[in-house]
Amino acid sequence: MKQKLKAIFRGPVVFYPLLFAAFPILFLYVYNISETSASEVWLPLAISVAATLVLWAILSLILRNLAKAGFATAIFLVFFFAYGRFYDVLNNWGVSVKHAYLLPVMLFVWGCCVYFIGRAKSDFRTTTRWLNITAVVLIAINLFNIASYQVKVARLNADAPAESSGQVATIPAELSALPGIYYIILDEYAHPDTMLEWYGYDNSEFIDSLEDKGFFIARESQTTSRSTQQILAGLLNLEYPNNELELSEYYRMIAYNRAAEFLRTRGYKFIYFGNRYDCGRWYTHMKDSADHYFNYFVESSTPWISEFQTILWNTTILKPFYYRLVGGDYEEAQRRQIMFPLEHLKALPLVGGPKFVFTHLICPHVSFVFGPEGEHITAENWQNWEDKQLYLGQYIFISAEIEKVVNVLLEESETPPIIIIQSDHGVRPHCPGLVGADEWRKILNAMYLPGMDYSELSDSMSPYNTFRLIFNHYFDADYALLEDNQEQ
Repeated sequence: MKQKLKAIFRGPVVFYPLLFAAFPILFLYVYNISETSASEVWLPLAISVAATLVLWAILSLILRNLAKAGFATAIFLVFFFAYGRFYDVLNNWGVSVKHAYLLPVMLFVWGCCVYFIGRAKSDFRTTTRWLNITAVVLIAINLFNIASYQVKVARLNADAPAESSGQVATIPAELSALPGIYYIILDEYAHPDTMLEWYGYDNSEFIDSLEDKGFFIARESQTTSRSTQQILAGLLNLEYPNNELELSEYYRMIAYNRAAEFLRTRGYKFIYFGNRYDCGRWYTHMKDSADHYFNYFVESSTPWISEFQTILWNTTILKPFYYRLVGGDYEEAQRRQIMFPLEHLKALPLVGGPKFVFTHLICPHVSFVFGPEGEHITAENWQNWEDKQLYLGQYIFISAEIEKVVNVLLEESETPPIIIIQSDHGVRPHCPGLVGADEWRKILNAMYLPGMDYSELSDSMSPYNTFRLIFNHYFDADYALLEDNQEQ
């Protein structure tokens, strides 16, 4: 036994397989660092390194050489982490391929590699040396980028606005009670004209229902960006978005926004309902800046179904099995992250005190987990943009749910509330022939503004004027209105 072990460990020092096991995960984290919490990385990192160590040990016993086993393990890691992307590339090129064929072929190719490595007379000393160096450099670059980002975030946090002093400005005498302000963003909710032209669906019943309840609909309102973080940063800060900032700055602007601060000094509490996207993005900031923060996805989901985990495992050789392994938990989390804020919005009129409530609903944006009547959708269609019935079904569902929320807010609020329902952007052209190239600009912009003369409002009113208009009318502010539909 001792002789066998000596034979296995004879040769150059080998450690690169463990670094290669960590590299793809760290690289993905760095690439999405402003959108991902560091806590999401440790579990896949530990699993990858541990599994690599086990495979390397098994191959070492088979090949009786640590260096050869390390090289064979490294090849497997390339296949493992490249499989999902390779599969997607083939399908994007029009090469229809099934996992049932591609997966065995790749494993067979790797098996052949292991065979020829075992037969090779080389001791792999030079190969090991260069791969050790390469692995160290790759890991060092990623660690440097992570450290640089953390330093930058620390500086941004140091510059974060100080906590409100708690002083409340004088409330205008004509307002006997401050109205609750409900700001609802529907992610990728298409304009009714888009739905009629590209989906053959007439949404006039929903729009007419809002108007009958007293809403103003800015029918020609447009956004200026496809990027949700840019849009939200602009909307909540009463300005057109700056398209040249880094993501981390947008997230900070969303959390420490001017709208919430303006209202907080007038006695309002800032209530935010989060979603799956902000678990790693503006979550850290928002949970500190909001007076009350709620996020079903943070509190109830399993660690396997975060946005980072979903992207990571679907790039690997586990792609064919991911949704089968976590499908039930994944679907439940996607459905509950929509229903959770909708249910709680209905209860808020009973909560005393003035409140500014902001929720960003990832709906009708993917994942497609609701049919038009709330039906469950099969796992293979959760990300399927090509079948227009899936987006349409979720669109119909969320429209009906929003109408229910509006009914409750209007009926249960002691003081007539301010309600704003907007798209961040319309449908983007995710695949050929889905919609026209500029349909994403057209948005829903619906506002319930009690006591306001709607004849003074423009049909092309920019969503970036929303809070300027509200603060001027209800709080005697003096904001100049921005130009409508301004080009960026």
